[in-house]
Amino acid sequence: MTPVPDMLPKDRTTEHDEQPLTLRSLTIADLGGLTEELIGNDRAFWSHVLLATARDRWLRRLLPGQQPVPLLFSARCNGVIHGLVMALPDNRSGSCWSLHKLCLAEPLPRQSRRTAALALVRHVIAVAPKARCWFARCWSTDPLRLPLLREAGFQPLLQQSIWRLNPASTANWPQTTAAPAGYRRLLWERSQAPALLHLENATTPTQLRHLLDSSSNDLGRATMGGVLLESARGGLAAALRLVRRHPRLPPRLSILVHPGHEHLYGPPLQAELVRLLDLAPRLGPPMDTRSWRLRCNQGESRRQQWFTTLGLDCLGDEMLLARSIWRRQVRSTRNRLSHWLREAPRQLAPRGRPIPDMSGDTSDPLSNLRRFH
Repeated sequence: MTPVPDMLPKDRTTEHDEQPLTLRSLTIADLGGLTEELIGNDRAFWSHVLLATARDRWLRRLLPGQQPVPLLFSARCNGVIHGLVMALPDNRSGSCWSLHKLCLAEPLPRQSRRTAALALVRHVIAVAPKARCWFARCWSTDPLRLPLLREAGFQPLLQQSIWRLNPASTANWPQTTAAPAGYRRLLWERSQAPALLHLENATTPTQLRHLLDSSSNDLGRATMGGVLLESARGGLAAALRLVRRHPRLPPRLSILVHPGHEHLYGPPLQAELVRLLDLAPRLGPPMDTRSWRLRCNQGESRRQQWFTTLGLDCLGDEMLLARSIWRRQVRSTRNRLSHWLREAPRQLAPRGRPIPDMSGDTSDPLSNLRRFH
């Protein structure tokens, strides 16, 4: 994906219906101003994230190696909150971030909502530390967010259909105690994170894989538990797991199947999915299984056919959008000298390029050849 130049506002005020729109961090004191028209039924969720963020911000001051804390900002006009944004880091290094929530006050006119949303998105991108890539999701039919994200520099990367798992229908699914023939069943352990990363890389589109910048440590921390199928050759063929990107976020189901083992779609994977659902209550507090969703990339016909056979409901298509961040870097004379010193040993190696003449003396007739060779 071609990097988009940063054209972000340098201040925190944007024109909003000829009145200043102020952007500032969301605090616990602002909870009283979060109306139902703004956040719906997510008041408890926003409260928990705010409390956890305040605590984690202090922990990062004591332990700088901790994962970056979420970014929460509000857009206000005359003291009234018109919009909220929540951004979460996707990896421990903080190089990838996601726009997790973008809430807008419903009573506002469409143009006012658009102005507030665009200001929030641009601002949170501008202030995120060390961010090199951003991701966002929205329904492919969303008439407001999809054009707005594209205006903010996001480009469509992947289209996915979203399927809802009905726990009531899983009661009649077959249960088997034995693993599929030719495979070995494993329960999730942190030591399997490198193998899981290899499987995820094999199932992720190339362009998305390069942007994600995931490590085995990231996968190990996000995975709560799961069931893995190992092939006879020792590599992971499939992984069914529960993933939680943030301690305050609800877990989601993830199913990875290696392209060379798609014949597992059907009764073998269905039995392993039942096993994972039985395992879920032991992994932590009670989970709302009604919110569980499964994703299917566009073009994965075998997976889509399997979801249909399982009786899952298709909720629609979702767009995954991404944008890269680049910032102009001024290289000083000291930086250029450091770069030359690092490259010198390589140039002295056999078959290496000659070292350019740094003296500027042109009395030697071979100096120009050494300089421009």
